[in-house]
Amino acid sequence: MCGFIGCFGESVREFPLDPLRHRGPDASGAWASPDGQCWFGHVRLSIIELSAAGAQPMSSASGRTTIVFNGEIYNHLEVRSRLGGVVWRGHSDTETLVEAWERLGEECLGLLRGMFAFAVYQSQDRSVHLVRDRLGIKPLYFRNGGNGCFSFASEVRTLLRGRRPEPGDAALACYLATGHMPATGEIGEGVRILPPGCILRIDDSGDSPIRQWWSLPLRKSGGEIIRNHSETQAWVRSQVEDAVREHLLSDVPVGAFLSGGIDSSIVSLVAARSLGRSLHTFCVGFPDAGFDERHIAREVAARAGSNHTEIEVGPEECQRWAVEAVAAMDLPSADAVNTYIVSKAVREAGLKVALSGLGGDELFCGYPSFTDIPRLALLGRIPAPFAKALISLLPAGARNKLDGAACFDPFTLAVLRRRWWSDSALKEAGLDAPIPWPKGTQAFSDDLQAISAAEILGYMEPMLLRDSDQMSMAVGLELRVPFLDHRLVESALAMPGHFKSGKPPKRLLIEAFRDLLPEAVWKRPKQGFALPMDSWMRGPIKEFCRSGTETARKRLGEKFVDTAWSGFESRNLHWTRLWQIAVLGHYLRN
Repeated sequence: MCGFIGCFGESVREFPLDPLRHRGPDASGAWASPDGQCWFGHVRLSIIELSAAGAQPMSSASGRTTIVFNGEIYNHLEVRSRLGGVVWRGHSDTETLVEAWERLGEECLGLLRGMFAFAVYQSQDRSVHLVRDRLGIKPLYFRNGGNGCFSFASEVRTLLRGRRPEPGDAALACYLATGHMPATGEIGEGVRILPPGCILRIDDSGDSPIRQWWSLPLRKSGGEIIRNHSETQAWVRSQVEDAVREHLLSDVPVGAFLSGGIDSSIVSLVAARSLGRSLHTFCVGFPDAGFDERHIAREVAARAGSNHTEIEVGPEECQRWAVEAVAAMDLPSADAVNTYIVSKAVREAGLKVALSGLGGDELFCGYPSFTDIPRLALLGRIPAPFAKALISLLPAGARNKLDGAACFDPFTLAVLRRRWWSDSALKEAGLDAPIPWPKGTQAFSDDLQAISAAEILGYMEPMLLRDSDQMSMAVGLELRVPFLDHRLVESALAMPGHFKSGKPPKRLLIEAFRDLLPEAVWKRPKQGFALPMDSWMRGPIKEFCRSGTETARKRLGEKFVDTAWSGFESRNLHWTRLWQIAVLGHYLRN
């Protein structure tokens, strides 16, 4: 796990590596092609092959191919077995990847299981390929500066030499509407995002169109594993167990976030079967019992037999870390502070690698949207005038989410359910720009598949995964997500909805692991890791929020920001909306 930056073109220049150092505090390196047309810089968090044999940038044995890579290839030893004749210098997955690319080119991508973003230079045709993993677990940004230098990096600010970009209206509209910056297109000042599962080739003639090498498989369900419910349970269990075991590949100790929820408990229990006491589990708690799940996590850890650590974060420390999180953001986010606090606590406990349960909700119907949306989708089956009349009777929050909706299919409704500000509110902020909502397809096999796709494309990829990367890497921690093994994702999406639906939420996961899970984990309502932000924003960090919103007033307008602040103070506006504006203000100021 690392960070990289590179440049290709006629006017190649070196970039400073210090702005990336938090992603790779263990080592750094740089490389330039003999013709001076390409330059790579890399910072390393040493996880696999701790010796110099794992250093980057790394060239192939022939010297014709050079790579900078961020991520992990969990099955890289299996990939090596397909590459006969290579004399291996070490056991790094980076070496496996550079040799596989030289031998197979793009065809090697289908063999890879893991999370990855990389840039690879080939001297034969003087080209660079930028590649991003299937689900966008690892980030990759690029910028054509127009001065003979096409640059690319793991973080946006490094492309601008430590500055954060000035977002355009479309990017800001997306941020207010969704809580995150765009998943595709331009962020600002020419900085663009390479979408998940995509590849971009750059050569002497410039950059070619972005191509998609993988997309969400929205085929209809089929296959022998779904003949009946009991066989599906057994299959889910085996797939999850395989994915977790693969994600344990490491030359340093591995930990797991253990919140006491279903997903993190399953990951921890399965991992412990392979690692036992060498697995480190962590639960972060607060003195306020309303935000403390340590007693349930303690029961799971005892059953797992892991080396369990409870970290109590006091209010003052937590508030300080919340402010740190905002300063550490490469891109602004309304929902990243939790991940920063947990990551910082685990990193300060001495670990470099931690497993997360992220992805379980999206694949196995864990969100309220899986029960709400099928009912709301009835709007799409009645004439538009009647549908609009019914919408007018809904609570104000629901009406705002559906503001401007052109259709009411399950995918669109699930995307809009995550909406923060309405079209009319965006106009009040001076942001009358189109929002790049993810697009659905008519090929969904059922409503639940459509909702899963919407949660993945509209929420998990652009927000949860981006936050997980930037907040964990801000403290030098590698976060792994076993539920997002692409084989598990593909098969879970293809499964008939009636196998996954029902009560309690994530019923199929619970049934598949019922013998491992304590009842306390799945018999309680879903809570998640929550911070008492509302009370903090009215007290200890009020001035921090005030200073952020003051800056935001210059871009979003005094009336919009002042109305939001007064709405928060009168408890008519949820704290998340004002926090979002405050975060944006601090981002723009920095």
